[in-house]
Amino acid sequence: MNDRIPLESIEPTTYQITTVHSSLKSIKYLDITQLELKEKHDIKVSVSSRYEDNIWDFHVEFPYSSTTEVSLSFRIELSDGTLLTDDGNKKFLEQAKDFYYTMLTDPVDTRPKFSTYVKTIKRGFKWLFSYMKRNGIKKLSDIEQYDVDEFLEQVASTRIKGKEQEPINNRTLATRLEGVDWIYEQNPKMKDGLEIDIFSEYGGRSRWSRAAAEVVFSRKESRTVEMPDEVARELIQCAISDLRISDCLQEIYDIDIQYERKMIGYKEWVSIREVIYQRHGYLEGRIERQKRATLESQLFAACYTIIALLTGMRLHEVLNIQFGSDKNWCAETLEMNGQLFKLSFVLSKTTKLEPKPTEYKWQTVPIVKSALEALEKVSKRNYDNGSPWLFSGHKSSARMGKGAIGHSLKNFAVKHDIRFNGEVWDLASHQFRKKFARIMVRQGLGLRALQDQLKHYDIEMTKLYGDPNLYFELQAEKFLLSEELMTEFIGSQIPIIGGGAVEIQEIRKEFLGLAKKDRGKFLKSLPSQGLVEQTDDGLCFYRAKKALCGGDKTNCRPADCNNSFMVATGKKKTLLYRRKENNRLIEFFRDQPFKIMHLKERNKEIDKLLFQITLIESSNEENI
Repeated sequence: MNDRIPLESIEPTTYQITTVHSSLKSIKYLDITQLELKEKHDIKVSVSSRYEDNIWDFHVEFPYSSTTEVSLSFRIELSDGTLLTDDGNKKFLEQAKDFYYTMLTDPVDTRPKFSTYVKTIKRGFKWLFSYMKRNGIKKLSDIEQYDVDEFLEQVASTRIKGKEQEPINNRTLATRLEGVDWIYEQNPKMKDGLEIDIFSEYGGRSRWSRAAAEVVFSRKESRTVEMPDEVARELIQCAISDLRISDCLQEIYDIDIQYERKMIGYKEWVSIREVIYQRHGYLEGRIERQKRATLESQLFAACYTIIALLTGMRLHEVLNIQFGSDKNWCAETLEMNGQLFKLSFVLSKTTKLEPKPTEYKWQTVPIVKSALEALEKVSKRNYDNGSPWLFSGHKSSARMGKGAIGHSLKNFAVKHDIRFNGEVWDLASHQFRKKFARIMVRQGLGLRALQDQLKHYDIEMTKLYGDPNLYFELQAEKFLLSEELMTEFIGSQIPIIGGGAVEIQEIRKEFLGLAKKDRGKFLKSLPSQGLVEQTDDGLCFYRAKKALCGGDKTNCRPADCNNSFMVATGKKKTLLYRRKENNRLIEFFRDQPFKIMHLKERNKEIDKLLFQITLIESSNEENI
């Protein structure tokens, strides 16, 4: 360290570093503008790393983040094939380290998350240093305006390898130079920093990318491919079926433990494993060396599919789920209008709403718990070795990487031959989140509720998932479904009951009195009067003026409401069971008068419907 000048420690302002370890006396942040390279080498940048290291490790400061998110690696490849850490690039390496050191001690005004500016070393810095090396520029402070213009032109005109025919879009350009705008802002805190604002002429990196791009995508345009309904349906069916893999892997784990503890010999171990694979149906000829790893990958993909498609969680939120039902699952009972609803939630952490990983709940359905339990069986091996993650990686304490789950998903689609338009579907992690949002919109979930479930900070982002075009499309689907349902009921003599049964009979008479050429037009006109939708108690030909529920389907009165009707055939047994169950609940909730009142009102509705069925049965007997 420098003995000539007494240097005072600088208090770090990187607000994400808030653990107890960051305040240890072993870490003293200094003003590096007063130090030479040799004097910087021993500076501690984190509990685990020094300035001279080519990988700065912050896993102590961020214990709940994955290794890739908290490791700042300077081993990046420049355009000439050399590494930034090579001897010939020492000057560039020093400038890169100085920049990131200032981001620890006094970051830019926007205060980006640590995991965000870790990525920029492979983006903006890579492009800038590659340009500087090609043109013999040694220091950031030597860059002139001419260099800026030429640099931006080269970045904008460089084609994507393997996609040379595709036009360059603004999102690609903005990503290429991510972090470059911060270098200029950090200039006063560095020695020989960048003195020219590269994007000053355009007003920012985003505006430059739009001006320089061949194709411009607006913020509201999604680049995520829409997952077709049939693909989603087949995926979830295959995923649920694959949960049984966990039973096989649990047995394999148990026998592996016996072998590792030398309780059985090698030949016996191999023989027993073969029997287990065969019993579970996973023995395809000889056992491949990586059989267990292949099945683990398949199970991880199946469980991710179930969790992501039925919660809408982001990739990092799913991967952040921890081992143990007390840490990843909870159930709550909600009372509403005298009824009890059991709600299920997945527990995990997100980094999207706050800088530090913060625990939140995602509402879901019970089948997701089966996926979590299946994961616990296969992840117990790593949990016993100290890994807290449900999606555990190959290393004992590591979390599964984002690239690994992406690879597993693509293999999953190939394994189950999930196709669309004759091609195997190119499955990607973010497609599930978009599909979940679409399903929720179809079910009538509002934007505010969808925003809460998707954990969006800005509702404008939620609107992209619930795009108005999507609402128009779904409305068209509802009209088509209504027309199909009306065709089925109006064009037949199926016995029906409910408060709207009489009106449906009148519509039937009018329909039968029309000429065949006019019947189609008549049926198409019905959805404009009111859409037919499925409810718990049958079908609802909803017209607001005639609705007794006030628009709340949980208050449906099927026996009295003119909007309600249902098929009478086979309904009697269901209604009798419901009445019996309600009587049981009345006895159970004997000390809760409001619930008893609600259940008795439901029984009155059931009795009216049963009476209507009796009238139909009597009429049929008279006609015999």
